[in-house]
Order: sequence, then C-alpha cells, then structure tokens
Amino acid sequence: MKIFFLTFLLLNISILHSGEVNSWDCSKFNGAKIISGDGEFLGVLGPGWLTDSIFNDSSSYSSTWSSDSIFNTSSDYGNSYSNLSVFNDGASNPPMIIGDNGIVGYLSIGPSWDGDRFSPFDIKYTCDWD
Repeated sequence: MKIFFLTFLLLNISILHSGEVNSWDCSKFNGAKIISGDGEFLGVLGPGWLTDSIFNDSSSYSSTWSSDSIFNTSSDYGNSYSNLSVFNDGASNPPMIIGDNGIVGYLSIGPSWDGDRFSPFDIKYTCDWD
C-alpha cells in the first residue's frame, strides 16, 4: 500500500510541474518561431533585442494593436476565448513553438496539466528576456 501511495504521489507531482519552464530550457526556446494554429507567423521567442521577438517593445509582434500579436486582446491570438489564443487556457489549437528540430510545444497559459504548453510570461522571466 505504501509503494502504491508513493508512486501515486510522485506521478502527481510530475504532472503538477508539467509545462514549467526551467533555465536550461531557454536554449530550445531562443529563436523559436511562433506559428498560429491557422498558419500565421506570430514572431519569435528570444531576447528583446531580436527584431521579431514578442518581447521586443518596438516589434509589431509585441504590440497591443497588431492583428498578428499575441498581446492584442482583440485578436484571435490574444483574447481569452479564441481556440487559437495563447491566453485561453482551454484553447484547442494554440500557437506552436517551432525550434530547429521541430515542434517544441505550444505557447499557451494552460491548462496546467498539459506539459506541452508553455506560458510566454514563464519563458520571458525564466530566460530573463526583458
């Protein structure tokens, strides 16, 4: 019984921490393209000095007005209800994160149990990409 409980506890702990960004993950995210579920290029992940970075304050991909920005709450990619949106934790088709070796995961705030979904805020602050 104790072994069963310990196994159950360990499995649940790993599930609770799924999708969490660790500092050693930054290299796989750096320069990765963000492609929406409907095929639109939405910028790249990486430091704010990169031209197309979603963390570059001068980039249209970080703006609150661009239709191709995840930070535009009026766009399909940045509102709280679209199935294409980063900020809909129940989105069925959030943007893909595509690195040099293919899909790294999905840019999404949730759900927390899905280990393939990574929050843009977790990536930004863990990787120190202000």
